[in-house]
Amino acid sequence: MTPLGLSIASHSGLPPARIGELAAAAEQAGFSAVFVAEGHGDALTLCLPVAAATSRVTVGTAIANAALRPPVLAAKTAALLDHASAGRFILGLGTANSIMNGRFGIAPFAPLKMIEEYVGVVRAVLAGRAYAGEVFLAGPVPLDSPPVRRDLPVYLAALGPLMLALAGRIADGVVLNLMSPAQAGAAAAIVRAAAADAGRDPASVHVTCVVHCCLTVNPAAAAAAARAVVPRYVLHPAIPRLFGDGPYLNQARNLTIAGDRAAAANVVPQHVADGFVARGDAAACAARVEEYRAAGVDLPVLFPMPVGARWDYETVIAAFGHPHP
Repeated sequence: MTPLGLSIASHSGLPPARIGELAAAAEQAGFSAVFVAEGHGDALTLCLPVAAATSRVTVGTAIANAALRPPVLAAKTAALLDHASAGRFILGLGTANSIMNGRFGIAPFAPLKMIEEYVGVVRAVLAGRAYAGEVFLAGPVPLDSPPVRRDLPVYLAALGPLMLALAGRIADGVVLNLMSPAQAGAAAAIVRAAAADAGRDPASVHVTCVVHCCLTVNPAAAAAAARAVVPRYVLHPAIPRLFGDGPYLNQARNLTIAGDRAAAANVVPQHVADGFVARGDAAACAARVEEYRAAGVDLPVLFPMPVGARWDYETVIAAFGHPHP
């Protein structure tokens, strides 16, 4: 099976045991990676049942909000998850956005400098070294047992050119999201060019892209489910650059703020949602995934979205899987 990942959202509301069961099903179906997306839960904690239920797939966060955790804590947790998964863990980090972080009581910060030093602290802790930067200071941190991998992979979520370039310079991989295949291809080019400029092998920076998937044989339901994805992200500051700053955007924002996501979805032009969502039957969704590969994405990661009221991970796993012997 061509490498393909699955993302399970913490905000799906599934209990940890069920997330583990879905991860096991994805592994059996031949998926190569299972990631946890952080909504209002704790993505790092939810990686533990994924690790416990599997033995082959890569396990990781795509992504965890770095601003919620001191970097030493993130490093210690990542080391434990790498032990639990026998060296299969990827720490995917992002800075979230100012609106979300404001709700969490986090003061504004410069995201590029913060995440660059954050990665430095994580790597220093895993290597048993101290770290001294402008944002973070950390002494050598003793761990209860040596890390499985001192070079445990750290991926960065990136949407804009500056964060994409930073990922190319310092990260082991990048996590793209909310992008059309063409946008993902352009982002991958920025990452790889920055890696080359930093004297790194561009191929050493793994390009992962989260692909929202609305899988159903009902065309009208698929189209509506795709539009319903947009209000989940419409308050993000980067959205005008990704989705286009049309008149619908303020309407969708205001309706979302008012708590009426259904009405917000109704004002979203279909072409906006279709830009970054794979929708329709299995053949249509698979064809869209291949567009991301052709654009330069190393690992598309399916992010199943509810069609109607149900998060139907089982159908997506069955549609895209090939049973592993």
